[in-house]
Amino acid sequence: MPISDRLKPHIDFLADSLMPGPYECLFCEEEENVGEDGLCDACREKLLYMPNPIYLQPLDGITVGLRYTEEVAACVMRFKRYEQTEYAGFFTQFLSVPEEWHADLLVPVPMHPVKRHIRGFNHSEVLCAYLSHATGIPYTTELLFKTKLTFEQKKLTQPERRRNIRGSFEADSLVKGLNIVIVDDVFTTGATVYECAKVLKRSGAAKVYLAAVTSPDR
Repeated sequence: MPISDRLKPHIDFLADSLMPGPYECLFCEEEENVGEDGLCDACREKLLYMPNPIYLQPLDGITVGLRYTEEVAACVMRFKRYEQTEYAGFFTQFLSVPEEWHADLLVPVPMHPVKRHIRGFNHSEVLCAYLSHATGIPYTTELLFKTKLTFEQKKLTQPERRRNIRGSFEADSLVKGLNIVIVDDVFTTGATVYECAKVLKRSGAAKVYLAAVTSPDR
């Protein structure tokens, strides 16, 4: 199957259906006088931008937007656990894909089908769709797959995370020769994205990068 046939949207939204903006501040959920970024003046001052963290091979580059503060963590929780997808548009403001990456494709960190069914959606996929709309770079969910059901990473130590996630992803050979940007919300130890990058490279991807919304101090 040609790769162009695999680049189809998997979230039913159109450009004109993107949320126009919140009625309350996305941080404090109280103030109704908010800007186009979804924040009130007081909460906007709480935004802390994150220098791009150090990364390891097999990643070829990384961008991160925000420091993982208490306010950002609360937003991530509302987005992931309570399906408040208005946060996808907010988070997309802090995702970036440098021109020098020459990105061919955006790919979300995949969920195992069982977990996706339980949650009802993949937050990384929603972010990927919004970032694709913002940048014009196509995205797909048809080239990287989660094939092993694993324990929740946040409850594990760094060595446990690496063991837990090892061998849990597969990539299609159609990635051969492509520069791929993995899209995710939080970059912590990197265990998951490194495993994704490894299988993408093994399947022939030329370069693999990460665009993440936020990361804690490391």
